[in-house]
Amino acid sequence: MRKNHHTHTPRCGHAVGEEWEYVQAAIEAGYDALGFSDHTPWPGSIFPSTRMGLEELPGYIEAVKNIKKQYGDKLEISCGLECEYYPKHMTWLKERIEEYSLDYIILGNHFDYIDESEFYFGRCRTKNDIILYLKTAIAAMETGVYDWLAHPDLYLSEYYKFDDTCVKAAREICYASNNLGVPLEYNLLGLMSIKEGRFPGLGYPYYKFWEIAAEENCSVIMSVDAHSPEHIKNTAIYDEGIDNIKKFGLKRLVFTKEGLVEAD
Repeated sequence: MRKNHHTHTPRCGHAVGEEWEYVQAAIEAGYDALGFSDHTPWPGSIFPSTRMGLEELPGYIEAVKNIKKQYGDKLEISCGLECEYYPKHMTWLKERIEEYSLDYIILGNHFDYIDESEFYFGRCRTKNDIILYLKTAIAAMETGVYDWLAHPDLYLSEYYKFDDTCVKAAREICYASNNLGVPLEYNLLGLMSIKEGRFPGLGYPYYKFWEIAAEENCSVIMSVDAHSPEHIKNTAIYDEGIDNIKKFGLKRLVFTKEGLVEAD
């Protein structure tokens, strides 16, 4: 059976489809588990066009609860958030995790906190950009708050060559993943985007990154990163992702009520 725990909603401003549409797509595509993990809001104004507002968070939680009541007999539905790492807001995040009894937290290392800018790591074009991504990712992983790291090779989206700096970032992220127990996400939306020629750079998931992940004995969770119900329906890309992970010799994990466990 298929599982996905990286699913967005229109609240983030760049996804389409209501919760029930994602659930119905999952049922039709043979999923037995679907988790929602929309982009978290943050106090203040941190790149607001890419995430729900603070006032929308309770409604998001309630919507997932309602959909769980409606469809919970057909598949396992869970609720989490995809979050960056902003040190000054970690207390706020931990309070929300407890308040809403969130099932999991995904580290989506999209934006820089070190220089307090809104630099998007999907636009890394210099070696310094990549080193900043690396430092931010590892600092976040060290907090113990996040259950896995989404699209760890995001920094290759617009970078044109897998040079020594890219290797360093991959090696250190993968080493940290293994030693800190924070699995890496093999991202299927990225795989779709590669096939559609959407990345100006190497893109992700990039095979050389995942070869290093295998060398470092990293554990992997595969996610659709669905921004449309159509992404859930794309079972061919899901099956291709499974095959790729097997070819790399990586241990694949899945999220369950008991937490992350090895896939069958």
